[in-house]
Amino acid sequence: MSKVDVVQRTGATPPVPSLESAMAAAAAAAAVATTATGSTATTSTPTTGNPTISATRPVTTTFPATTTTGGLQQSPLLSTIHVKPATTITASHPQTRINGTKRTRSSEHRDGRITKSRQRPVFSKNSMEPPVLSFYGTQPVPLPSRFGSLKKRLVAGYEPALEASWGRLIAALRDEIKYIDEHRTELIPSIDFTDITDTAKVEPFETSLKRHGIGVIRGVVPPEDASNWVEETKKYLETKHDFKPPPAQDPTCFDFFWTPAQVRSRANPNMLRAQRFAMSLWNCNDDDRLATRFPITYADRIRIESTNNGVVMVNGVAAAPVSPEDSLIAAAAAASNASIAQVDNGSLERWELDGYGRCGLYDEIFKGNWEAYNAWDPAGRVNATSDLYNGAGACSMMRMFQGILALTVVEPGMIRLLPSSKLSTVYFLLRPFFSPKEPAPEPGDDAEKWEKYLDPGNWALDKEQSTIIHGAVPGHAQRVTAAWHPHLQLDKSLVTPPTLQAGDYIIWHPDQAYQFSNTNYRGSATSDGEKPLNDGPHTSMLVYSPAAPLTQTNALFLARQRKAFLRGHPGPDFDSTGTGLGSEAPHTGRLGEKEIREVGGEEGLRAMGLEPWTLARGKAPSPADETPKSSSSPTEEKKDVDVDMDDGTDTPASGSVSSAGVSRAESEVVRLANIILFPDRYDFYMPTRASSPVPTSREREKEKDGADEKGRGKEKGLSTPTSAPTSTPTSTSKVKGKEKDR
Repeated sequence: MSKVDVVQRTGATPPVPSLESAMAAAAAAAAVATTATGSTATTSTPTTGNPTISATRPVTTTFPATTTTGGLQQSPLLSTIHVKPATTITASHPQTRINGTKRTRSSEHRDGRITKSRQRPVFSKNSMEPPVLSFYGTQPVPLPSRFGSLKKRLVAGYEPALEASWGRLIAALRDEIKYIDEHRTELIPSIDFTDITDTAKVEPFETSLKRHGIGVIRGVVPPEDASNWVEETKKYLETKHDFKPPPAQDPTCFDFFWTPAQVRSRANPNMLRAQRFAMSLWNCNDDDRLATRFPITYADRIRIESTNNGVVMVNGVAAAPVSPEDSLIAAAAAASNASIAQVDNGSLERWELDGYGRCGLYDEIFKGNWEAYNAWDPAGRVNATSDLYNGAGACSMMRMFQGILALTVVEPGMIRLLPSSKLSTVYFLLRPFFSPKEPAPEPGDDAEKWEKYLDPGNWALDKEQSTIIHGAVPGHAQRVTAAWHPHLQLDKSLVTPPTLQAGDYIIWHPDQAYQFSNTNYRGSATSDGEKPLNDGPHTSMLVYSPAAPLTQTNALFLARQRKAFLRGHPGPDFDSTGTGLGSEAPHTGRLGEKEIREVGGEEGLRAMGLEPWTLARGKAPSPADETPKSSSSPTEEKKDVDVDMDDGTDTPASGSVSSAGVSRAESEVVRLANIILFPDRYDFYMPTRASSPVPTSREREKEKDGADEKGRGKEKGLSTPTSAPTSTPTSTSKVKGKEKDR
């Protein structure tokens, strides 16, 4: 999830200024900030009837001079807000010269270093990280000049084909939007968790899921378990000493990562089984270097909404902005009538050659052959980099589905999604290369003018590519807006899923556009026209639960995430400084490895990177296995942990499936993941033509045992029998097998 969602909660803020005045105030703040001198300089902004504007971008912890403003708040989550007192930062490790004398530094020098290293860049005209406020403007943000060159290079030589493909795309998208507007919620398929082994019910679910990119798996977690997790999480948060408040325009999305609801749901066998089932629906082949049979955990955030008679509450009081910039964003969101949705897993990275361009995922689109693009082929995503700019909340892990587990009943309106996994993606990728010949009509103009504006004949490929990529800025999620992506007609194409019961799991494609509104529309009229449910206090809870496969890159991320879990720090994508701000380490009742084992056994531990993966010699686990498969005994586990598919016999070519249903590529992924996460338990070597591999620890042990036995046999005057090389392959046979594959 992105750090900041874009839809303002009704009733969350006091009266706000207009969008124009908010944008003007932001521009004035930026101008003042760029003229400030010195690392500890302070500025004031002329007041124009708006809330005071801070000259710097608000962060969790800021450093005016040497004092922290205390971005963390205190007290129970569902009680009154208290601001943590400011604390003074002191130098704990003064530099020491070789001769033992301390090297003195002036306080100005130290303050400057602190400010430079910890404070985020101030938004200015040429900043690479503009605030979220810019998404509510009328013009997209220009990027550095290299993006103009990047766009030109992407389509060089394909201009005629690209222009022709644009016309086909707009015609197809027009029919798609009409179809979505006619069918809406019924386009989202659902399947009972107990039916994911029933082929007759899986086939229509799979067809609809791949067509529209969204699906609901009903009853993954028993309602009584979900209710218990909610109550346990409430108690857990009531003992929290401090926490980072959510952004004002999205007051229900909290930066908690290790609450009981999150930890238990991630390790739950049913959740892992549902994720394995969902990932099995992708068009994977034996050469793809990923293991969908081994879902792994991604530590995302949690949504908690408390309402009291229809008013959104945060910690027992009405939600309100916590910073001047939050006030501006809330004002812009409230004043803007434009629909804004977001797409996870990167923004600029989708055009960058070092992002998704590494695997050529979208190459056919940029060549003018978008019909050949397969949104469900994972090969182009395995080695892609989705977070080139280390944005706060930008996802670094390959996810095959974004997902949410409902722990309470969620009425329609909590989230809206665009059920078009292919055409919508192709459109927002090609939009930056085209411009209209005639400008857009005014919002109140008749439909005929808008039809003329949206007609393919009114759009042309730019002869000179600009630096603008609509809705994309470094370090933030991709946005699609009504103003910048008019052909998507977001007012018609964003649909709400059906009511989610406690324990339901909704998933959607990682390129899917979505938009959060109120987490639970209890202040709105129900679908059958009854009065709003303003019946006193109510709490709803949702856990982000994406489905991610085991890959080499994901294993590297999992090693960092495991460290954060053991320390109680935020997930790595939400702690870019590595300082552990908002840590849950001192929290009473924080769950650990013992609780994960109790909930999910060894499979739950593997999903968190706490146990190595095994590929048993017997039947491989299928996506719909009723129970998690693990080794039946410690002896069997030790036998299979090395995951070496070279058994000294002639093996088929690379990509084939072994007798256990495991491809060579999948076996290699498991081997590398075990080496990355458990280097002290697994030996690593890369065989070459000129050298012999270093024997594994298991082989060295057997050689030592054999030598000892031989020595004892000589002492007794006995000859040592020659054993047949059937149980363990020799190093030479391993090298020959690997050479043959190469």
